[in-house]
Amino acid sequence: MKHFTILVAFLSIFNSCSKDALTSDNTGYYGKWTLVKMSGTLSNSETTGAAMEWQEFYLFNTNGTFTKSRERNAIKTTISGTYTATTHSDGMYLELTYPNASEIIGNCYGNQKEVLYFTDNNSLSSIWKSCDGPGLEYKK
Repeated sequence: MKHFTILVAFLSIFNSCSKDALTSDNTGYYGKWTLVKMSGTLSNSETTGAAMEWQEFYLFNTNGTFTKSRERNAIKTTISGTYTATTHSDGMYLELTYPNASEIIGNCYGNQKEVLYFTDNNSLSSIWKSCDGPGLEYKK
């Protein structure tokens, strides 16, 4: 019985540490994510670095706010909003909500929301490509 109690205590501690580690991993999205790759709907239409149509980044704050900044043709556009992080069966998503319309909001619906998801290679991608928008990949 004594061994059983020790085993249960050990597993409880181990399990609580695993949950903390999971939370820590999921909050790894705080900070600056820079656009590193764009792709179009045609095969082999991938561009990186200065060859991309625009340069942009997201800055995710710990208080649930973010800033998105894009520079295109020497014109810089910046907009801020709020985000929520959700975990689905296929991974973690960030839903971004903007206070007003802007040309730098990339989505399928023409509203003031964007959805980003985390890929297996520690990148953040836009779901905009699912409706013929560009494939956008961001790295921290």
